[in-house]
Amino acid sequence: MGEMQPKSDAQLLREYAESGSESAFTELVARHTDLVYSAALRQVPSSDLACDIAQNVFTSLARGARTLAGKLNQDASLVGWLCRCTRNLALNLRRDDFRRQSRERQAMENLHPTSETALDWDRLHPFLDEAISGLNKADHDALVLRFFKNLDLRSVGLALGVSDDTAQKRVARALEKLRDHLAHHGITTTGAALAMAISANAVQAALRGALNARSVPHLRGRSRYAAIAHFAAGSAGAGSRQLLFVDPLGAVDFGQDHRRTCPTRPSR
Repeated sequence: MGEMQPKSDAQLLREYAESGSESAFTELVARHTDLVYSAALRQVPSSDLACDIAQNVFTSLARGARTLAGKLNQDASLVGWLCRCTRNLALNLRRDDFRRQSRERQAMENLHPTSETALDWDRLHPFLDEAISGLNKADHDALVLRFFKNLDLRSVGLALGVSDDTAQKRVARALEKLRDHLAHHGITTTGAALAMAISANAVQAALRGALNARSVPHLRGRSRYAAIAHFAAGSAGAGSRQLLFVDPLGAVDFGQDHRRTCPTRPSR
């Protein structure tokens, strides 16, 4: 008999939405905490802020579970949604100085352009999420699955519901668009070098215990994933401030109440 296949993200989210299964939501958190934390850490100046964003992403997922689950196909992945949600929350948090820092970085890159053979992660990562967020949804999700979750092209295709060849074309197209974007900031590189840099550096392990110990101290005896899931699910039903759910390709809310925004559209 073949091994039982793990449940897809969509199946786990549907279980949580329909029956409130904490174990299903905990599994989602366990799968994706490192990805979400790392995406946030690249976009904010401290690990504490990255933890806050990661917590809010999973709270948003819990709140929007019923709506989102109804739009996903049976085998869909949440990776793309999580990355877009993280991006939107990070933008909201950094709204005051984002443009200023971008202009300063661009000016420095123009003075000291990077050679094609010396791709430096420290100089690359401030622009990476800005570049990735400019991709269309199909290319964005293919890139994230391939290099941030280290899936092979067959697995990327299965997660997106497309063939291996289509997945490969999307990944190649995404890399080319990233190269063009980085070139505007004085960073020139090859697609292969860019792929290697992203694969080697993009995902870092979230600080062990930081997300649950800081936010839910009464759950310290449980795993960090169970604690995060419990906090997110509890926040979703406890009447705390409501997060906005908007089109990920639309405007980010920069209102005075500092509400953070997350996407609701599943992979097309």
